[in-house]
Amino acid sequence: MRREVARSARGLLALALFVSIAGPSCAELPRVEGAYPELLGPGDVRWAQLAAGLPRVEGAGEASCPELRDPGDVLGAQLTADARTNAKVRTFVQAAKDMAVVSVVIEAQVADACRRMGADLGVPPAQMAPRDEVGGQASGACGPVSAAIDAIFLQDALVGVALTQPDCEPSGARCSGSCNVDLTQEDIVVYCEPTRLSGTCQGRCYGPCDGRCTGQCWGGECSTYDAQGRCVGQCDGKCDGGCDDTCHERCAGTWQAPQCSWIEWPPSGDAECEACCRAHAAVHAACTPTLVQTRVVQGGEMAARLAATLQANLPALLHAQKALGHRLLGDAQAVAQVGAALPRLVGDAGARALACVAEAAEASKSASVRIQVSVRASSSVAGQVGFGLPDE
Repeated sequence: MRREVARSARGLLALALFVSIAGPSCAELPRVEGAYPELLGPGDVRWAQLAAGLPRVEGAGEASCPELRDPGDVLGAQLTADARTNAKVRTFVQAAKDMAVVSVVIEAQVADACRRMGADLGVPPAQMAPRDEVGGQASGACGPVSAAIDAIFLQDALVGVALTQPDCEPSGARCSGSCNVDLTQEDIVVYCEPTRLSGTCQGRCYGPCDGRCTGQCWGGECSTYDAQGRCVGQCDGKCDGGCDDTCHERCAGTWQAPQCSWIEWPPSGDAECEACCRAHAAVHAACTPTLVQTRVVQGGEMAARLAATLQANLPALLHAQKALGHRLLGDAQAVAQVGAALPRLVGDAGARALACVAEAAEASKSASVRIQVSVRASSSVAGQVGFGLPDE
């Protein structure tokens, strides 16, 4: 399905409709793999620029978290000794790194597209200089272009634009299993419901006992009592004392080989890790390209120049805005929220892990802002021809 709009005098929409003349289906379109492997790889000079600009923890040394700056994968890194904490930290660092990189890509794509459009429309380069803010390259370049397009429409120009929207499918394979670690005995005891917990109790059992109960039998009958009236046999209620076989529910002592019949928690038992894993998968999505067709409906030279530059540059602008920026903004904000909470959750993870968490938290926060600013900058231009921030 294509969306077709036309802009008329004084910036009003003369036509906005969904036409039934279908463009290529998603299955027919070539797929664009990943948000940054093709655009910002290890050999790209922008990677070095990005790494140099990432925050460092004050007093933590010159390379307190090299994993955040190196172009390699972080999902196999050993940042702390505890397996569950390590999975949480490294997946967060990877997601923050992904978002930092893709935010640079989005800003660069938006800024480059706007500068090319500005050049075609006669906007002086000095007017498109970067602003002093996160995402300032995009906002600085696109603001004057939006104003130039508005001025063209004020001259009674009319340009029609037909768009085939991008479609993206996140890839879960890259992060699959990174949050899963073997449960320790302590994990089982802490997270299992007491009614589903069982094992050998080295100490005092309070609950059903599959063997002989030595102590009190509550809520049932004991098969054998000693001279003092204590249970020394099978208890069909709950045993409060020693149990020479499997104890259920509670152990005032040490559980040996505890088992849980069911644990209700996320697939890995780690909500923060899962959120970061989803963000990582979203970044590495496969997307169909954005297709744009334009035509001059009314107007002279400037209308023709506008139609030509939209045809050439609107696909890149909308890919950055829709396929990358607007789609990933929620994930970027979720990663930033994890970064704000993680220091409290992994406070005993050690200096190396905490340094990576602190730096990645700052990187994810900046990435979230950069994506938001870049998306709005793109929308200020795309909105002039009817394709601003989506409300669907």
